[in-house]
Amino acid sequence: MHALNLERMSGIAHYATSLLDDVIPLRDVSHADVVRYSVEIPMRYAECFGILACGRKISLVDNRHFIGWSCHSAKRSLLFRNREVQVEIQVDPDDPNSCNEPGYVRDIIVKPKRDKIINADALRKFIGIDGSLLVLPA
Repeated sequence: MHALNLERMSGIAHYATSLLDDVIPLRDVSHADVVRYSVEIPMRYAECFGILACGRKISLVDNRHFIGWSCHSAKRSLLFRNREVQVEIQVDPDDPNSCNEPGYVRDIIVKPKRDKIINADALRKFIGIDGSLLVLPA
């Protein structure tokens, strides 16, 4: 069994938060500063916020980048779209590998943006920001 290389893991976490800062930036802070992510529905459309350790709620630079989420529980996926990429952030506060990561991020999946789904064998469902159902290939 291999020993956990903490320096390598720290480098991976830094790369991941830098990627998020570039693709779906927050206002005035880094994703590395986020302790958890929150989805709220203040009016008609849902919004995603980063919550800092002090309790301050930070919005995305462009709220239109947030397009949906998988469920209302703490273990969920948040879906974003920017330029030509789609970013899924999988959050799980109970996962031992993500409990010390910024925002409890367990995994980040980056894919090319898809406007239509054609002949998808496996589908994943998300709640759209307007409450509609989003169906994407797995």
